[in-house]
Amino acid sequence: MNICVLGAGAWGLAIADLLNSNGCKITVWEFDKKICESVIKDRRIESKLPGYKIPDKIEFTSDIFQAVKEAGVIINAVPTQFIRSYFSKIRDIDFSEKTVVNVSKGIELSTGKDIREMFISEFKTITDHNFVVLAGPSFAIEVALNKTPTAVVAACKNIETANYVRDLFSNRYFRVYSTDDVIGVELGGSVKNILAISAGVIDGLGLGNNTKAALLTRGLSEMTRFGVAMGGKRETFSGLSGIGDLVLTCNSSLSRNWQVGNRIAKGEKLGDIIKSMNMVAEGVDTCRVVKKIAEEKDISMPIVFMVYELLFSGMDPKAGITELMTREKKKED
Repeated sequence: MNICVLGAGAWGLAIADLLNSNGCKITVWEFDKKICESVIKDRRIESKLPGYKIPDKIEFTSDIFQAVKEAGVIINAVPTQFIRSYFSKIRDIDFSEKTVVNVSKGIELSTGKDIREMFISEFKTITDHNFVVLAGPSFAIEVALNKTPTAVVAACKNIETANYVRDLFSNRYFRVYSTDDVIGVELGGSVKNILAISAGVIDGLGLGNNTKAALLTRGLSEMTRFGVAMGGKRETFSGLSGIGDLVLTCNSSLSRNWQVGNRIAKGEKLGDIIKSMNMVAEGVDTCRVVKKIAEEKDISMPIVFMVYELLFSGMDPKAGITELMTREKKKED
């Protein structure tokens, strides 16, 4: 099986390593020719996966058209806000006999579309029958470097395609489940990044376990409320791409989104934080979009709205938490 991984970030490299271990022929596309040449020579990208040596069998290229054309499965690991510009270069390729698997998370800032909607609107031959989302609690470095037992979910409206991807990715340390709830899986993976920012704030302020438990519980309620309103299934948010990913991302400094919140709590400015990071924290832009959609659809998301104020309006984190705690009393939902 020829597989093309688009994006040589941490997760793209981890996926490439995983599928290489499963006996697939892997080509990774990297847009920066200098980085591509460096990786071919040194077999490392220390800024993305420190201490990880890329297997010699994994090939690299900066020619996206050729890489995609020759592959039967395309893995998208390009950050959400860059997907449309990169994929415009391969619009003429026929994807009807290919499977597209998205492992990025987020919602497009300019249109409010989820990644599935972006691909299907951009390409006539990418449909609900060959587009799959892979998501769940999974840090790249643990998959690539430590081969830590990990479980995720593959979602496609055509369950047979979801099962195909499930079987392609699964091995002794990476277990994949399947579902047909693409919307739920996508939105769980997107909203949890916003909530991870708020978790970083809590830890940055030195607040305790009570506060974190409250955040996870009420955050899950917001995620579920938003996802169901957008067409996802309620039970999906109790699974790996919902509460599973939420628990992981909100409780580890490995999370880029947690890092953003943690540094905000310590007084740093968002612009300075973003400039200093060598990988994208998807939750920042996703927060803008989710807040806008929630306002338009009248979906109650007080934690998400508070994160927005911290990021973009300069709200003091302690004042934000006080505001959440002193809102009008209500029945638990």
